[in-house]
Amino acid sequence: MMRHVPACRASSSSAAASASVSAPRRGRGRGARATIVTSAVRGHRDEASPVGEGGWASASAGTTAVAAVAAACVVGASAFGCPGNALAEGFGSSTSGVLYNPKRGVELENLLQLDEKSRNRKASVLTRGNIDVLLQELNALNAVDEQELEQVDAELALLAAKNVEGQLSDFTQSEQYEKLSDQKKRLVDKRANEASLQRRLKERKVIFGQLGAQGPVIVYGAALVASVVSNAIMHPLDTVKVRKISLKQNKSLETSMSMDEGSTDEELASITRGYEPTWDEIVGEGGVLSLYSGLSANLMKEGIPLGLYLGLYENAKDVLLQVDLMKPHPIIVYLIAGGFGEFFASILRLPAEAVKNGTQIGMTVPEAIQTNVLPAAARRNLFKCWKTALARDIPFGGIQLAIFEGLKLLIITFSITSLDPDAPITEALFGAVGGMAGAFSTTPVDVVVTRMINERKALVDAGMPADADGTSPIDTAKAVLAEQGVGGFFVGAKERVIYWGPAISIFLTVYCRIRQSYLPDI
Repeated sequence: MMRHVPACRASSSSAAASASVSAPRRGRGRGARATIVTSAVRGHRDEASPVGEGGWASASAGTTAVAAVAAACVVGASAFGCPGNALAEGFGSSTSGVLYNPKRGVELENLLQLDEKSRNRKASVLTRGNIDVLLQELNALNAVDEQELEQVDAELALLAAKNVEGQLSDFTQSEQYEKLSDQKKRLVDKRANEASLQRRLKERKVIFGQLGAQGPVIVYGAALVASVVSNAIMHPLDTVKVRKISLKQNKSLETSMSMDEGSTDEELASITRGYEPTWDEIVGEGGVLSLYSGLSANLMKEGIPLGLYLGLYENAKDVLLQVDLMKPHPIIVYLIAGGFGEFFASILRLPAEAVKNGTQIGMTVPEAIQTNVLPAAARRNLFKCWKTALARDIPFGGIQLAIFEGLKLLIITFSITSLDPDAPITEALFGAVGGMAGAFSTTPVDVVVTRMINERKALVDAGMPADADGTSPIDTAKAVLAEQGVGGFFVGAKERVIYWGPAISIFLTVYCRIRQSYLPDI
């Protein structure tokens, strides 16, 4: 079963296969498909043939989970140092194994027959009859649902789509095209855009299949490397956010303890709402470099949990996309699968987050562990925090990937040719949009979680017993509202958005680039 993954695109070439005989593809268990279909690729010319004669270049190409760190080393080193064919080895040629499929639909069989017919003539003799064949083939392409195709059949459909796109492109540059009326030119241009869309959809299906064939070492290793890179770059902004929330929390506690017993909540709120930490208070005596406090804990917080998150996300997507009810709603699938992955990843993430937050507000790592993790009261507090964090992490995990995948799908569906959905700059932009949207929408819960974690140190500093229980999530939220109003739930929102926008952008771009380097050309 193919795993459905973030649309990390391989570097495309104009290559197509010329294989006419092939054994069943290794590891796919398709021994029943013994009859070889040669007609579907008969029209692919020799590599030396000129494009004008219908020639097409030939595409050539050329993993149990290990420890995450080892995977990261292997993936990170080889992704940028190995030649493409070596990286692709083991996946097989992108167009090999052209075999008969007894379950192949009528639509695809019709497409292949038309594709053969359209290839059995020279591009230099484009007549109305030949164009009609191309348009019939384009209609057949539109009738083929790429989501229902096996990988081999998807590769055949991609070859046909490339042929139609190429031939229509040639026609738009021919003398016959120039003789057409403006209305007919617009119709031909519209059909050429349809051919481009079909090529991109079929190409996306093939790439998904190739990505699904990648082993866990590549998938989790790429996630770990990407996580380390993005979090190392963006960590100082996270420290600023944590310290702002902590300083406001401490100010509220100090003010409430110094006020007379008869003071009202309104008097307390009037003082704390007007307080905004200064830059000197945020950086402290350690200066700007102190903003890297807690970096190692942050990397532990995001590295392994993020790998788990992506692995579960991909598997959940694969299962959900096999459900007929869910197939027409990919965005809902992305949301559910992302939330599913984040649910389990948060179990590993929260203890590391408690240590990270402690070191960011002045504690050493042993002190943070002793204060925020080891005592029984701290563990009870962590469990309360985890239940609350689910309301932050599950929506965040779903939103960021749903926007990332959805925007790419939108470009393809509406055939927006000015943007390449798989270009690095586009992936970076869409990743940033997804990260910022997810970060801002979950800021109120993040404020509550951060205050609950930092409360352990505040209680110790206030002389409370070590086994004193902290406040509940609801009481914490009520305290934020009473002390700072609705705006208190968005303390650190700017830093959180500025952090997660670029962080997700960097992460998804690096993740996709690494995985793409292991794909064969198509």
